[in-house]
Amino acid sequence: MRTHIKPIPVTGFLLLTVMVMALLLSAANEAWLAHPAAGIVAVIITVGTMVDIYLEGKDLLQNDSNPAEFLTKALECSAVFIGGIFTFYLSIEMGLGAVIASSLVAIIADMIIPDYGVPAYCGSFVGMSSNALFFNFSEVALASAIAGLVYVLARDVYGGFGGKLGTIAFIGGAIAGFGLGREFLVVPIADLYTNLWVLAIAFIAAPLTFYLSHNRGNGPVLASGVVGLFGGLTLPALFPQIGNTLAVVAICASFTGMSSTQRCHRFWHILVAGLFTEILFIFTTPLLGGAGGKLGTIAFASIISTNGFIRIYQQIHGVEPCE
Repeated sequence: MRTHIKPIPVTGFLLLTVMVMALLLSAANEAWLAHPAAGIVAVIITVGTMVDIYLEGKDLLQNDSNPAEFLTKALECSAVFIGGIFTFYLSIEMGLGAVIASSLVAIIADMIIPDYGVPAYCGSFVGMSSNALFFNFSEVALASAIAGLVYVLARDVYGGFGGKLGTIAFIGGAIAGFGLGREFLVVPIADLYTNLWVLAIAFIAAPLTFYLSHNRGNGPVLASGVVGLFGGLTLPALFPQIGNTLAVVAICASFTGMSSTQRCHRFWHILVAGLFTEILFIFTTPLLGGAGGKLGTIAFASIISTNGFIRIYQQIHGVEPCE
């Protein structure tokens, strides 16, 4: 089949691929340092991701695309920008915290501007950044503007993967952070007790979001926003010592659950992706802390890896994706 060179989507594909692989390889290194068994699991996740990236790249070059009009792209870029600023305002100035602020933006955007709820939610992940990384609104605006540009470049690649929006935001936050010469936050890996609860919350939040999105017909943005808001309001109250961490896990896993049924053909697929999300969450804790979108990148890597193993199975057994 003839390949088609498409500069804009190829650029977007490469940006997302580099970001997710950089985080994955760093997580694998942290996992090896923690325990060889954890390192092996991280390598397995990385292999699944690399397989699916290769297959997605082939599909991108071989299939035709229908790019959106300039006005649509401009409005989407604007929605990313506004979402980032508004979320940062709610999180820092209003004192709501990153999880609740982002969840509220998702719900509000889905209700008021549903056609642009997706890019607005993407921007909200930039706004989840710590004020120890971005000191003021102008710096958040810079990160949001970069994320808006990346959104336009990557809008037609990696469709249906949960966490893609966060990865876009993470690119904006990382570029802005490095450009401003900031030091990212370093947080140590949590203890076993906390990580067991991390596992439990991820196993609940990812499939619950998937269920609300597809089985209840709420769509991915609203489903993730509801799960994130519920986690942000309840978990800190239920677990005073570790509740804030668990709330972050809940919204992180909800990004995994935003995946389409074309990427997760069976309900148990999202459970596997939730497990991968929990593992990567633990071992990326020390990496690039404070930058919004990191949680989405974790989810993105997890669902890509899961889909990679699904596609390996399908090719070995000659099974069609819908079977």
